Amino acid sequence: MPQRPSFETLFRVSPNAYLLLDRELAILDANSAYLKLTARALEDIVGRRIHEAFAADPQFPDASHVEELLESFGRVLRTKTVDTLPVIHYSIAVNSEAGAAYEDRYWSATHTPVLDEQGEVTAILQHTVDITELQSLKASLRSAEFPEQPSQQIEAAILSRAKMMQDEGNQLRQLFAQAPGFVCFLRGPEHVFELVNEAYQQLTGHRQLLGKAVRDGLPELAGQAFIGLLDQVYLTGEPYIGRGMRALLQRRSDVKPEEVYVDFVFQPIIERDGRTSGIFVQGSDVTERHRSQQELREHREHLEELVRERTRELLHSESERRVAQAALMQSQKLEAVGKLTGGIAHDFNNMLQIIGGNLQLLRRNLGTDETAQRRLESAVGGVEKGARLASQLLAFASRQPLQPQSVDLGELLGQMSELLSGALGRATQVNADVQPDLWPVFADVGNLQAAILNLAANARDAMTGGGALCIRLRNRSLNTAQLGGQPGVVAGPYVELSVIDEGEGMRPEILERAFEPFFTTRKDANASGLGLSMVYGFVKQSGGFVELESEEGSGTSVRVYLPSSAAQSEAGVQETVAGYGRHPAPATTFGAPGAAEGSSGLRILFVEDDPTLRMLTGEVMEELGHEVSLCESAETALERLDQCRFDVLLTDVGLAGISGIELVRQAKLRDAALSVVIASGYAVNAHEVGLENLRTMLKPYDIHQVRTLLESIQAERSADGRG
Repeated sequence: MPQRPSFETLFRVSPNAYLLLDRELAILDANSAYLKLTARALEDIVGRRIHEAFAADPQFPDASHVEELLESFGRVLRTKTVDTLPVIHYSIAVNSEAGAAYEDRYWSATHTPVLDEQGEVTAILQHTVDITELQSLKASLRSAEFPEQPSQQIEAAILSRAKMMQDEGNQLRQLFAQAPGFVCFLRGPEHVFELVNEAYQQLTGHRQLLGKAVRDGLPELAGQAFIGLLDQVYLTGEPYIGRGMRALLQRRSDVKPEEVYVDFVFQPIIERDGRTSGIFVQGSDVTERHRSQQELREHREHLEELVRERTRELLHSESERRVAQAALMQSQKLEAVGKLTGGIAHDFNNMLQIIGGNLQLLRRNLGTDETAQRRLESAVGGVEKGARLASQLLAFASRQPLQPQSVDLGELLGQMSELLSGALGRATQVNADVQPDLWPVFADVGNLQAAILNLAANARDAMTGGGALCIRLRNRSLNTAQLGGQPGVVAGPYVELSVIDEGEGMRPEILERAFEPFFTTRKDANASGLGLSMVYGFVKQSGGFVELESEEGSGTSVRVYLPSSAAQSEAGVQETVAGYGRHPAPATTFGAPGAAEGSSGLRILFVEDDPTLRMLTGEVMEELGHEVSLCESAETALERLDQCRFDVLLTDVGLAGISGIELVRQAKLRDAALSVVIASGYAVNAHEVGLENLRTMLKPYDIHQVRTLLESIQAERSADGRG
């Protein structure tokens, strides 16, 4: 391959006149054609500034347009682009036989910036053509066409026209350079940069682009859509408008390509023959606007998500509120029914007490009449059944006597396996699912067994033809939200006892009434409707709660939550005498006196608002050898206590006006040595009512229990020296 000549060689031998200047417009070099054209020696002009080396005629300074020349150089330094002076009138000094003189000259000059690697102007190359003869010829032709016009006038007109055209060109260049949007002109099918403005330089990172194809000047655009669009516009001659298009531009060599967004127009330049010669590119950088819109869109989406989330929370909160409100209303309803049921059970116990007491008294006078004895026992059996019914009602009212203790539910369930299998029958398969390390619960064992049997029996009856029954035990730590608005229960550790069947399920209206006493859907005449009611009352009295879930056709799940055995047994001393039918009566007949032989009877203040029961019990205690004073109200009893001293106060819990509990409290303040007994159909917790050394006698009670209670009190008082 032949060796290519150096650019300096080309500079030297070129027939065209070239001058090289630095940024300060000092002359660095000039080729032979330039020196010959200007009649100068290189050593005379090197190092001098061009307007000093070619100074204006001091007599006719307007003949050398120095300012116009300097403005052209200034544009090159400012825009870093080529600047052209088509015609400039510039007289220069020449040496002649007559001495130094100035000649009028016309020049056409092109000033090209020479850029370094950073894109900065390091030098300016001037290409100069002397067009003085051309201007003279034009003037001669003009004179021939208009002979009547003086030559000086023609010359002035030509120069004025040239100046106007030059000013227009300069103005267009300024508009191009200072356009607010980016602008460039691409020549030919390779899209070679011929013009770029400052905004385009800022967009692309101030790189040297002039004379380079787009693929070479902006190589990072390869693989992006822009070059393909330029090819399309050049081939079709149809403009293309882009809106918010994304581009990756390597603005700095030491960082990754930056993401920008641009609006632009690719406008083809169509020549007279219909060919596309190039593409005019005009556009604006809309990156900040795009980012603002993106941020606004993200904020709007975030706000919409917050609104949706808040709406979901409100709907969920409203749903929870409705569930809690329904649970509260149901609880209040059951509480009201429980109070009514407790009151009925109390009155029922009073009637049973009267019937049972009289039956006991009749037993003494029957002698050996077997028929009468049989009928008496039958009547006593009826009283016992009534006592059990009253106990069931008290269980629903959460007022039954309990003896709670720490119970391992898993162990209890294992002990009941045979009992459950026998009670449920072969058609029902019982599956026990017990969590290991189950927490113990604090509950009454007998009532807990009864609750499990009741739930299992209900589940069996719901599965017509048999099925699988699951009894599941789990530890559960419940917070306030998980309690579901259950009144009267606190957050903490619970044991969940679930009884799940595969039965027909319950309709909503049945589910709502499931815990009500005497409500049942069973057609069996023996169904009392108290099974779930007893479970509800027992669990509530034990500090827990019950949840019932059922859907018609999908079975039923009863979940019982009992508090873990962290609670302690009730404080205080409390003696309870079991009521009628709870313990078998002694075989001995009732006789007099009941007081211990050789000792005097007790002085008893007996308060009962039922006149029949008051008379009957008072008569029994008198026959036992005790001195009895009868009162129908607490107010009367307090007056008696102020007047006389008594050994024992035996009062009913439910009295008109002051209650039996308040009566006991005021009586103990009057006489601390007084022995007090409350008769009630339900257990009275001495610790809860704030009383110590309180005895409770459960209704209905029989004569033998009255005698046992009074003998115990008499023995205790004798031992303490109070008898």
